[in-house]
Amino acid sequence: MSEGWTPERHGEGDGALRGRVARGLTWTVVDTWGRQVLNLAVFVVLARFLAPDDFGVVALAAVFVALAQVVVDQGLGDALIQRREITRSHVDTAFWVAVVTGLLLTVTTVLVAGPVSAFLREPALEPVLAILSLSFVFAALSSIQIALLRRELAFRSLALRSILASLGGGAVGVVLAVLGAGAWALVAQQLVAGAVSVVALWTLSPWRPSWSFSLPQFRELFGFGLNIVGSDLLTFLSRNGDNFLIGAVLGTTPLGFYAVGYRLLDVTQVLLINVARKISFPAFSRLQHDPERMVRAYLQVTRTTSALILPGYVGMALVAFELVPVLFGARWQASGEVAAVLFLIGPVLSLQAFSGSYLNAVGRPDVTLRFRLITTATNVIGFLIAVPFGIVAVAGAYVIRGYLLLPLNLYWLRVHGGVPTGAYLAELRGTGLATLLMAAAVTATRLLAGDALGPAPLLALQVVVGAATFVAAVWIVDRRTVRELRELVGHAFRRRRAADPDGDEPPAE
Repeated sequence: MSEGWTPERHGEGDGALRGRVARGLTWTVVDTWGRQVLNLAVFVVLARFLAPDDFGVVALAAVFVALAQVVVDQGLGDALIQRREITRSHVDTAFWVAVVTGLLLTVTTVLVAGPVSAFLREPALEPVLAILSLSFVFAALSSIQIALLRRELAFRSLALRSILASLGGGAVGVVLAVLGAGAWALVAQQLVAGAVSVVALWTLSPWRPSWSFSLPQFRELFGFGLNIVGSDLLTFLSRNGDNFLIGAVLGTTPLGFYAVGYRLLDVTQVLLINVARKISFPAFSRLQHDPERMVRAYLQVTRTTSALILPGYVGMALVAFELVPVLFGARWQASGEVAAVLFLIGPVLSLQAFSGSYLNAVGRPDVTLRFRLITTATNVIGFLIAVPFGIVAVAGAYVIRGYLLLPLNLYWLRVHGGVPTGAYLAELRGTGLATLLMAAAVTATRLLAGDALGPAPLLALQVVVGAATFVAAVWIVDRRTVRELRELVGHAFRRRRAADPDGDEPPAE
């Protein structure tokens, strides 16, 4: 039962929310960076022991696994976060829907694994897909616990859960890879991480389900969650259509090279964007009653995060050719070409990384759904056109789509979210100029020193020159962003006072 847990209602003053968000951001950074550093270290080791075909088989299976995981909780977790008030019955209903859905998905996947494998002419896919279907059960047992912790901005518990899961899964994966288990090392890594995550969540969270289900409250949540599921399904198709087409048309070996290149993009997105994205939706949701505060918060979070996203992605595009062979070995050079193209999406992400969270928080998930529908259609069309020309062309299609649809994203933000486009773009002028200067310095370094240095020394020199140039430039042209970053860090580590500046009592840790 759940006697030790009480639902929390949204609504607090600026000072209390600012401090709470800052502390949540601190733990989100610990979570995201700690987990990604661990995962990247494990990935580097696995790449030394496994073949591109091993990564390709698991990447192809992961397409089907990710599709099913999207619908496990039917968007009810996000609905719980967005609602200003929830009851125990809301939470119990959402949990049992997730559990039943997860079990059905596991059984269905086991039954269809054989036909799917035969259709794609990949015999090794069948057992991998069948075993990975257990992850749906783990997702069902985790999704509502995660939603409750996110709603209450309890990111410390989420960080501990993630790091423990990464450690457990990574250790098992590395041991099996060294022992010659091949693709099964990757399968075991995912399943062990999922199991550890479930155990950690149920240990850290005070909520426990009761045997209750309410159809009216399911309908309340499902009305919001349906749009979330639709958006997530479209995002899945948009982000995994390339993997499926490459695997089906070109084979698992090219897919392995593409998957490693895309993994670098995914790691940097988690490190540079998802840190803030995880906390942006619950934080924006707490401001939904005050549109002016929401717009100010959105402009500020975009301005401050772009100081990391924009130079980070542009810099990675410039050094990807050296980074991949240094990390994974010379045989993965083709992955470096893919990564260099994919990272060119950085300027687009700087401008729209949090648009979905913002529109969902103002109660317009239908707009997010429409945008993702268009994104998915253009991505799939682009991938279909590009896949005969190879994996680098597929990466290029992904980037071109981003720039083509950016104006529409900005337009809908203005119309449905009240975010003025001119003021929004003006927020990034300083960071954009500093990034251009950084790119020029890194390019000049490559031209002047490239022939005299090997990949590792050249990579180190480019990183040092690029970082120093950007920091110096942004200090000169955009002091406000520097000040806001310092203030955010100060809020994150400042000791709590008896009351915040607005007179609100500080939230319980």
